[in-house]
Amino acid sequence: MPGNLISCDNDTNTIYRHDGISSNILNSFSSPSGTPSGLTFDGLNLWSCDKDGDSIFKHDGISETILDSFSTPKADPLGLTFDGSNLVSCYYYADLIYLHSGLSDVISSSFSSPSPEPSGLTFAEGNLISASNDTNSIFKHSGVSEEILESFSSPYQSPFGLAFDGSNLISCDITGNKIYKHSGISSQISDSFASPSGTPYGLTFEEVGC
Repeated sequence: MPGNLISCDNDTNTIYRHDGISSNILNSFSSPSGTPSGLTFDGLNLWSCDKDGDSIFKHDGISETILDSFSTPKADPLGLTFDGSNLVSCYYYADLIYLHSGLSDVISSSFSSPSPEPSGLTFAEGNLISASNDTNSIFKHSGVSEEILESFSSPYQSPFGLAFDGSNLISCDITGNKIYKHSGISSQISDSFASPSGTPYGLTFEEVGC
């Protein structure tokens, strides 16, 4: 589907809006706090989380203007996604994934991540996708649950942010500082490019004209 990748950078504390899924940058702005570590898009507004400030921020559209913010249920949030109704977040040292009630700080349920150090989340074709920095693995969950339908090894070390463009998984590598477009939801890579600067920590996809 048409749209633009959005990435955040741990070194420059900057959020970048890409031109499609490419290294070309349409615009960028400073993150609202310290260390941006996870992104998601709810169809109207960008959401970001900060692993040092332990906060989740609701942006005004895709801009640095903040409409709302709240504290995360655990320290060190590293992944954030939207399942069409609810936020989902994950926490690096707690090894936990939380389902929020709508777009709020209220938690409706939680479960253990399939592998230690959960480092990225996205929602694809009705299922949660998570990444683990500890095992360099990517997991396809059954819905938003602890049950795993399948998993595969990341094609590189240290998978962090994840996104889904409607057809393909997108991931980023904090060791090689690159962004990868997968072939479907698999370990096969169809394209890759350097991150706009420093160390990419989070990704999401902005649908346009759908």
